[in-house]
Amino acid sequence: MNKSVKPILLLNNFGFAFEGEKVLQGLNFSLNKGDFLYVVGPNGAGKSTLLKALLRLHERGEPTGEIVLKGRILAEYSRVELARLLSYVPQAEGWIPPFTVSAFVELSRFSYRKGGNSESSQTSREVVARALRATSMDKLAARPLWALSGGERQRAYVAAALAQEAEIMLLDEPTAFLDPRHAAELNQLLSRLNKTEGLTLICITHELNQAFAAENKILVLGEGSQLYFGETAGLLDGEILNRAFKYEFTIFRHPRHGCPVVLV
Repeated sequence: MNKSVKPILLLNNFGFAFEGEKVLQGLNFSLNKGDFLYVVGPNGAGKSTLLKALLRLHERGEPTGEIVLKGRILAEYSRVELARLLSYVPQAEGWIPPFTVSAFVELSRFSYRKGGNSESSQTSREVVARALRATSMDKLAARPLWALSGGERQRAYVAAALAQEAEIMLLDEPTAFLDPRHAAELNQLLSRLNKTEGLTLICITHELNQAFAAENKILVLGEGSQLYFGETAGLLDGEILNRAFKYEFTIFRHPRHGCPVVLV
């Protein structure tokens, strides 16, 4: 790593516990602006806890170590400041907000209406319009979220996060519950936003082949510990994945495009 480049996000021996029970421990990694990180691991490995810790959503809990965001300790940021740096995309299933697509995306501009330098309505409309176009949701802007397919609703959630104009987008299993076509379309959208918008993405996924195909950085968690952080090439022998999931995988190169493929 180029030491002259300051990381946008740094975790230094970070851990998290609930009522004395360790959920995460010994996390040490950093991301530069424009990185795309996939977080993988079995259920209960601490993936969602990590995302919630980054978003400071845990009202109870005992953090250890530190998280540094753009050179400042995470806890030092106000909620408004944090909203301008971190956005969040939930899964498409679950509770559906009672808004149209455009109204929901516009709500993501809340942090820019706070304080003495509130943005104009014109600026807000322009940002929302750009986010809707970037996610191909502009033609569905007037439709209620409940009337969308899972893939469309997930794109609406990405549009809202994009309109937030945060530098880091956190995604919690964004392709869960999507069929293969919509999952592939969403992955292509995220890759494009990463490359063209320079967004830093942190994406939790259970789809190992999704993470391998992207050939970006991967964080492997197992029982709350960091088992691996780095490029996909370091996982090709399967040893770390086998240890994380307590399951023996077969990994080979796809004969057409050469990307690693994981067989269960």
